[in-house]
Amino acid sequence: MSPETAPSTIPTAPATMAPENIAQSRCLVIGAASGIGRATAERLRASGAAVVGADLPSARWPGDQVASPLPKDSSLPMDVADPESVRAAVSSAVRTLGGLDAVVNCAGILGPVAPALATSVEDFERILRINLTGAFIVSQAVLPTMAEAGYGRLLHISSTAGKEGVVNMPAYSASKAGILGLVKSLAKEYAVSGVTVNALAPGNVVTPLFQEVPAEQQAAQAAKIPMGRFGTPAEAAALIEFIVSPAASYTTGFVFDLSGGRATY
Repeated sequence: MSPETAPSTIPTAPATMAPENIAQSRCLVIGAASGIGRATAERLRASGAAVVGADLPSARWPGDQVASPLPKDSSLPMDVADPESVRAAVSSAVRTLGGLDAVVNCAGILGPVAPALATSVEDFERILRINLTGAFIVSQAVLPTMAEAGYGRLLHISSTAGKEGVVNMPAYSASKAGILGLVKSLAKEYAVSGVTVNALAPGNVVTPLFQEVPAEQQAAQAAKIPMGRFGTPAEAAALIEFIVSPAASYTTGFVFDLSGGRATY
């Protein structure tokens, strides 16, 4: 029997407590201290969802201002490259929320912007460990809870770099391409479980991560965008809210575009 025809061992029982809308959803946002993750946590909370955010123990969270997306007791330390850290944070989120309906994984690093021959093996492996292996570690930690409940939404952030490759970013491009393959595989594995697994591929979104790209490379990338501008974290959060909502019930294994028309495939 080939791997593609092997019977699934994923639970297929229908959900008994599935949310009817985003306001009833219990969400974990990883990488929630800044950028797209912060905007997503803020948007989901504004829509009525219960949200717990996670980020590196060293992350600088927003203060106690009214605009802060998360109260301090709803932010957790998590290193996606450390399975124990991920499992502990997910368990804490499940206890706090009483379950887990949606997980948005925004964790990732850019790494050195340099030619392939100037990129060390150590840097290459570190970027893959955080961006790609981290996504796998997160998936292993959250999918059993959602599959057992018969409902869930898992979204990993990939990148246009994963679709077309970006010059002087070999490790970042490879890691984000790997996320696409991971998502497509997991989506098929969990297709009858009530859990969807999708990816979002942003192009150039103005976040702290994007500020690490040299100005000349930013200009070159801007020239490729039909809309003629970069995206915003708020625009990403709006699309993410739909993808992880109960309304997105018949799309799994898909790569959603967020590139201003640059990479619509």
